[in-house]
Amino acid sequence: MGRKWRKRNRGGRKAGGRGGGKSGRDNRSSSFRFDERFPTWQVNRRMEAYYAYQGLFNKYWKDDTTIVDCTTDEEKTQEAIRWMETIKRILPASFRIGADTPIAVRERLENELEEMVGQEMEIKLEDDRTITLAPSKKIPFIPHAYQLAVDRHTIRRNPSLSALFEWLKVQTDAGFVSRQETVSMIPPIILNVESHHHVLDMCAAPGSKTGQIFEVVSEIPPGAVEPVGCVVANDTDHKRAYMLTHQLKRIHSIAALVTSCEAQFFPLLFKKEQEGMFDRVLADVPCSGDGTMRKNPMVWKNWSSLNSYGLHRLQL
Repeated sequence: MGRKWRKRNRGGRKAGGRGGGKSGRDNRSSSFRFDERFPTWQVNRRMEAYYAYQGLFNKYWKDDTTIVDCTTDEEKTQEAIRWMETIKRILPASFRIGADTPIAVRERLENELEEMVGQEMEIKLEDDRTITLAPSKKIPFIPHAYQLAVDRHTIRRNPSLSALFEWLKVQTDAGFVSRQETVSMIPPIILNVESHHHVLDMCAAPGSKTGQIFEVVSEIPPGAVEPVGCVVANDTDHKRAYMLTHQLKRIHSIAALVTSCEAQFFPLLFKKEQEGMFDRVLADVPCSGDGTMRKNPMVWKNWSSLNSYGLHRLQL
């Protein structure tokens, strides 16, 4: 009975409690107000106040290489607005051509891609609006990676992009292309994995970063007959670990081992009488997913600091 009463009255509160008004528990930030700029579902007072308290808006990029402090409340407000405008934009699709793809095949794929989306083009949206798309662009710090000007749903549904959609499907099934978010491509680049390294991916599923590492360690060095490096892909969920095998099958190599174990209890392995056998360890631990709101709008509505607090012990 109590649950039904709360549900019926949740939308009717105009003051007090968690719903708003001028109570002592009001979570709204007095410094940053976005109601007039953004739809209601893309405003979360608790999230704004939380990140403002963390100092997220206390610095800004002066240029491509310099970060400076905000010296006035106006500068902080403008930085907050820039942040909101950025996370409000839909996440563009991105993909990369595998590092293990033969050079001749890679060049052919790049030429085909240039023909399809290498220039500006006009497409018609579902609401009958016509927009001009910028050409696809290479991601400068990731080899053979591209970012498109539209999101993955537009690529799938828009008739004007059907050729690109079919091309991505065919090349993905062939193992030459991996559809992967730009932010997911960065950790393996930062790790600077080399072909002779032994790498542990502790929370590997669904396996896009693992596959990126696998491509590197699968390289056979001169004079060898098989890879000398390897990647151990671990995930505590055995069903997700099975997904890893599907993800890695496209790379025909023996340099991978899939395990299913809680990362905090992963066995301590030794190499040549030294503690630990791994040259690199990647731990992409479970998180609250705040950064996914550009592709998952429900994060705006459901965000709470309790989401991350509940994961803290697991992450440690």
